[in-house]
Amino acid sequence: MERELLLAVKDKHYSRQRVENEIEVVKKILPYIESCNTFCKNNEVFDSRNHRLVKNSNKLREVFDSGTDKSTRYYIICKN
Repeated sequence: MERELLLAVKDKHYSRQRVENEIEVVKKILPYIESCNTFCKNNEVFDSRNHRLVKNSNKLREVFDSGTDKSTRYYIICKN
């Protein structure tokens, strides 16, 4: 899934290089945080047409890869 991320610099003394280093660290950790496995462990997907939770791993992967929009039939429910 595509993401836009805003990094707020709290210290006005951050050098350009320090900001670039922070961006590189974030780029390295985001794929682990936002992986399909992490998504499936932390969320449930509800299919509004079939009125049930999606359990099939291939269908979960499809939902994860496509994301959601306003006209979707799938609803993401956070387990936490």
